[in-house]
Amino acid sequence: MFFDQIKDIDGNIKDLRDHLKNIGVAVDDHFDQLDDIAAHIIALEALMVQLVRKLDLDTDAAKVWIRENTETSTGKDGGSEKAPMVIDQMMQN
Repeated sequence: MFFDQIKDIDGNIKDLRDHLKNIGVAVDDHFDQLDDIAAHIIALEALMVQLVRKLDLDTDAAKVWIRENTETSTGKDGGSEKAPMVIDQMMQN
């Protein structure tokens, strides 16, 4: 009986090891996907900065649009706080 319990525990540990390996693989896959998304965002940001500078677009109007279109979804007066900061950061570089 004692040895049967040891065998069960050993089997459970091996199953746990396999599950942890699978989780590790899934995390690596998700990290790669996030890295791809980040690369696309950076590339789009670089293109947008060039367009905004050449076309002399009104970034204040963009901030107003953000506020008006994100107040409901964020539930905050003024809407998204981060999006206008991203605009400011983009225009500084």
